[in-house]
Formats: sequence, structure tokens, C-alpha cells
Amino acid sequence: MNHLTIKTVTLAILALFPALALAHSNSSGSGFTAGLLHPVLGMDHLLAMLSVGIISAQFGGRFVWFVPTLFVIAMVIGEVMGANGIGLPFVELGIATSVVVLGFGIIFARHNQHYKWLVPLTMAFVVLFGLLHGHAHGEEMPNSASPVYYAFGFIVSTSLIHLVGVLIGFLFTHRENLRRASTILGVAVAGAGFYILSGL
Repeated sequence: MNHLTIKTVTLAILALFPALALAHSNSSGSGFTAGLLHPVLGMDHLLAMLSVGIISAQFGGRFVWFVPTLFVIAMVIGEVMGANGIGLPFVELGIATSVVVLGFGIIFARHNQHYKWLVPLTMAFVVLFGLLHGHAHGEEMPNSASPVYYAFGFIVSTSLIHLVGVLIGFLFTHRENLRRASTILGVAVAGAGFYILSGL
């Protein structure tokens, strides 16, 4: 079973590479490629979305799919707002902060049985951060892109990144020798978030 899980994680990660291969293709026609690439090529977006998947797997149960779904729904709402010029304050600051907060979320998520407030607080942050990340997607949408295709592209990409995060989270949760690694990864993600914040 462990080997099967590792192979699944590897395949899911490799599934992201076709998007990278399209980096030099013409995305102005429909916007699908632009939407597909945006979460993958932005380190802040990539780390936040991976973290959401990892945290949801550590929570377990229905939260495995519920937490990423909340993020995607909020992201779509934020994208619509950004594409239509509806402003949100401190979007870039909020996105960088999301990487820090979700990094700490990875560290503490496996202790959710002891801290009952952790799950609802995390979900509230996931909705807020999904809104901010979506808003950035919408604002950065190419003028020639179709909003529908662009949105579909980043939904597909985000879902794949969440899936990879979920699989990594399952490895941390179900393999005793990797549980400490979740703390190391969480610290690394939070550190990357602080680095992104320092550049603002």
C-alpha cells in the first residue's frame, strides 16, 4: 500500500508538468492555458494550494474534499470580482500572509483532535485566502482571454495542486516515520511566506 501511495503521488505531480510544457504556447485565444498556468507558475499560489490539500488530508474524513472545495468556490467568487474591477484591499499582502498561515496550519493540523477550534478557524482562513487568490487571478487575466475558459483553466490547475497536497498529507498522516516531516515542511512553507512578505 505504501508503494502504491508513493506512485500515486508521483503521477499526480507529473500531471502538473504538461501545464508547464504549455508555458510558451499561445494562450490569448481562449485563456484556458493562461488560467491553467497561473497557479502553477506563481510560487505563492502554488504553496498556498498545496498547503490547503495537505491540511485537508491531515484533518481527514469529509474535510479531505470539503476544505479544498471551499477554497475553489471562494477563489471563483474572487476571480469574478477581480475580473469585473471590484476591488479588495491588501490582496498581495493577504496572499503572502496566506502562505505563512497555511504553513503553520500544516504544523498544527494533525493536532485538530485536541484543538476543536482549529478546524473552523482554518476553514474561515481558507475561504478568505481563496477569495484573495481568486481576485489576483481575475485581475491578471489577459484582456483577450475568455473569462469562462480562463476560470476553467485555473480551477483545473488548482484542483490538481490540491490533489497533490492531499496525497502528500495522506503520506504524512499514515506513515509514522513521515509525521515529523510535516512539521519540517510546515516551517519551510511558513518561511517561504515570510520571504515573500519581505519582498512586498
